[in-house]
Amino acid sequence: MTLERIKSHFDFIEMKDTNTKAFTHSFVLQIRPNDQGKTRVGFTVSKKIAKHAVVRNRLRRQMREIVRLSETLAELYPSHDLVLIAKSDALNRTYQQLTEDFNYLLTHVKDVVNEPMRKNNSR
Repeated sequence: MTLERIKSHFDFIEMKDTNTKAFTHSFVLQIRPNDQGKTRVGFTVSKKIAKHAVVRNRLRRQMREIVRLSETLAELYPSHDLVLIAKSDALNRTYQQLTEDFNYLLTHVKDVVNEPMRKNNSR
């Protein structure tokens, strides 16, 4: 199964409302089901993380490569949207460490996605 990219600004804004998130030193992973029957992935590296576009683009390319080489992503999360957000620590970590962080996220989020939804009583 191939992965598709999330490119629409609207889709990224919709992902902000998701309750399913996981964190590591390098990344935040947001996930939610979609009704398109495809696994879609988006990547975010903000100017707050790195002021120079060259640095942001390099990190974004590394993130895309990590996801591309992940053989289990589409099988673990069919019909889901995922957004991988870089944190400032990602700049100081090696490619191998970034890969380990991403693999940890995949296993950690799998546990969270399979939990029954909790009701939000804050409203």
